[in-house]
Amino acid sequence: MKRWRKALIASAIAVAVLAAGGFTYYQLLKAGIVHYGRYDHRDRGSLNVGAAAPDLDLTMYDGSPVRLSQLWGERPVFLVFGSCT
Repeated sequence: MKRWRKALIASAIAVAVLAAGGFTYYQLLKAGIVHYGRYDHRDRGSLNVGAAAPDLDLTMYDGSPVRLSQLWGERPVFLVFGSCT
């Protein structure tokens, strides 16, 4: 009976420590102290609704380069950024 009680107490302590660690990690992520991943290079607040888009060098589907400023005068421009992983 004492073994089960000790095992139960040890399990409860382990769950509490893991939960506290996970909560702390989440709070550090939200505060920007810990970064999400190695390849996450986002800057917080760098894009605003209604702001002018920067003049970027883009690559078309056929591989040809084009500047964003070349497309602004011709027709509406719709940019899609994302990942297909």
